[in-house]
Amino acid sequence: MQVYRIVKSTFMADLSGNGARLYGGRWNSPGVPVLYTASSRSLAALELLVHTSHQYVPDDLYLITIQIPENTIIETIGADVLNAGVKKKGIAADFQQMGDDWVKSRRSLVLKVPSVIIPEEHNYLINPLHTNAIKVSIIANRTFEFDKRLMLR
Repeated sequence: MQVYRIVKSTFMADLSGNGARLYGGRWNSPGVPVLYTASSRSLAALELLVHTSHQYVPDDLYLITIQIPENTIIETIGADVLNAGVKKKGIAADFQQMGDDWVKSRRSLVLKVPSVIIPEEHNYLINPLHTNAIKVSIIANRTFEFDKRLMLR
């Protein structure tokens, strides 16, 4: 299975989940490493745009293609869980505890979660603490630049 990330050049070889460990994310608290990936290149672009100031989009981006071993068991959190959380608490619903528990349990290498941007699309979280994390590999990378028409003025 292939998944995608768009990152600054300095992080193009990093599969440690260290950025998420430092700052936290929707599915993890600071201190808990998670590697966030997307099911498609276009979703990876949207996920970066929604988390980036439109005044500052890095100019040294790379699109990374990551291979997850084909026999990997993928745990899934359904859109119903996401929708219930968002409906109850708004877009800032806290799913961090769920993700933290998943990482710490090491029960699966990958957690499939719905994208908040497009709930019918999915992000794949990779647990760098799982014993099979060493089998995850980068199989391609290329420079990436957003089409200027996407940038808000």
